[in-house]
Amino acid sequence: MLPFLKFSEVEILSFALVLLRVSSFTMSWPVFSVYNVPNTAKVLFAVLLTMVMFPIIDRSALTDQSLGQELIWLAGREVLTGLCLGFLTRLFFFAVSAGANLIATSAGLANAQLFNPTMGATTTTVEQFYSVIATLLFLALNGHHMFLEGLAESFQAIPLGPAGIDIAVFKESGQLIQSVVEAGIKMSAPVLVAFFIMNVAMGIIGRAVPQINVLVTSMPVNFMAGVVVMLISLPALILQLDHDLLEFAEIMFRFMRAM
Repeated sequence: MLPFLKFSEVEILSFALVLLRVSSFTMSWPVFSVYNVPNTAKVLFAVLLTMVMFPIIDRSALTDQSLGQELIWLAGREVLTGLCLGFLTRLFFFAVSAGANLIATSAGLANAQLFNPTMGATTTTVEQFYSVIATLLFLALNGHHMFLEGLAESFQAIPLGPAGIDIAVFKESGQLIQSVVEAGIKMSAPVLVAFFIMNVAMGIIGRAVPQINVLVTSMPVNFMAGVVVMLISLPALILQLDHDLLEFAEIMFRFMRAM
């Protein structure tokens, strides 16, 4: 008899529950969940990942009785857990988007929209540039390995079983938003400071030489100054992205422990 035919009903249902969590995470985590990645590839990756992790996952809390009476609740719990973990891994890219949008709005580039495959929506050119840098850095620092490790550890922090989820952990949602906005402001700070200095200088020039149309002149000046400062501050941006990636990874692990 083939080995996979020896699985009991409990093991088959346990595999399905693990697959639900892994699939939810795979469909929502960054970079690999973009729209230009075929859904078949995502499904196959989720099945392969489940097959790798399933033998080492503790399934002692699952019994015939719990799987029979609470199967719907267990399935919904696994889907919710996977989506929450996937959302937490995207916080890093939400911070990048927030910082880039601040720069684009200040530079007057908010009206120029492009399709960003990382976020699956139309974004500004500045956000597209920052997203590419963040994606390359994410892959270079093995951020995907870090988050896959977090997914594997989630089965220890949130084991399979009929136990509920501590919803008190969601009260920290405000702090998560604060962390995203704070990280975005730090990323965009050099360019925003340059814009502020340029606007003050153009205001002084406009008062000293009224013949100059400051409103028209300041737009290309701000744009050129923003591009120059963005290029000069790239090393500092990469260091900040490195720090933020580790910080949001720690937020993910802390969230799992709290659940």
